[in-house]
Amino acid sequence: MAACKDVKTDNRQPVTTMAVEDTSSLKLNENNYQDADSLALLKLTRKLYHWVEEESKLGDFEPYLTEPNDTVYAGMNWDLHQQRLKEIRQTGLFTQSFINNYHKIALTIDKQVKSQALIWNVGELPPFGNGASPWCDCQDVPDNYADKIWIMQVLFNKDTASYNWSWGDGLVYHIKVLKENGIWRIDYMEGFDYNAYIRSFVYTNQIEDSWENDLVRIDIGNETLTLWYHGQCVYFYPIRKIDTQTVEMIWDRDMDCKFDNGTNQAFGLKRIPEKGKPFAKFTLQDNILHADYYYKEWVQQYAKHVQDDVFTSTYSRMLEH
Repeated sequence: MAACKDVKTDNRQPVTTMAVEDTSSLKLNENNYQDADSLALLKLTRKLYHWVEEESKLGDFEPYLTEPNDTVYAGMNWDLHQQRLKEIRQTGLFTQSFINNYHKIALTIDKQVKSQALIWNVGELPPFGNGASPWCDCQDVPDNYADKIWIMQVLFNKDTASYNWSWGDGLVYHIKVLKENGIWRIDYMEGFDYNAYIRSFVYTNQIEDSWENDLVRIDIGNETLTLWYHGQCVYFYPIRKIDTQTVEMIWDRDMDCKFDNGTNQAFGLKRIPEKGKPFAKFTLQDNILHADYYYKEWVQQYAKHVQDDVFTSTYSRMLEH
């Protein structure tokens, strides 16, 4: 499922210093947590992930099929979702606000899947998130994960607090908590940030996404098309939006490339791509990106003399990126 970002830090590198005034220690030894509330947050975090890994029985946002042989999910499985909400509630680890937000995400997923704005194919990743667990923004947990958890950058404000945790492998995850009747409970987790979760939705008619053929990758954004000729050769092209499902790629030489990718060659042709002029039109149709090249002869020569299968007629949506 999706993993989301908060304002805690712009990268996910290990934090090595404490840029706060509280007494939380970065060390794993609980004796080094001098403040009772800081120690309580450490214990809460370890208890949370013990539940996630050892006690939790149900998944998040499970879909359902109208008919057993259907190939596309029809919406949320509300029976399983209600069981999941009960399971989360019974832990005593979460505020009602967290539970309400969790349910709000489910309602939005259900609405978009039922309207077919999101197409969720059976056997494929859901059309949202990045495939990581939203509980930790990770794929796997290390051995002895609970003992490796440490908290950092703890900020207290009366009965609320925010902090990051890590188990020292580069992952840093943000949590906010609320003290209710003297007990700290989880009020926010970055993996379930509603706005970020919704932004991860890959709509059926959304051309702004990552696309690929057998050789290259194309990232289409709001203003730029990024073409990955190779892991060490990336070009950035301006785009002109024609409509929500069509963009024109404008030729340019803005690049981060460590070798000659051959796009500056003329191949003896008089009509070649010109910087600042449209090179191709990309149109999204039936969830396939179709390309119409304005310099067809040049594209043919490029395929013949430099590299075939770069400028192809179609590209498929990337499921993981």
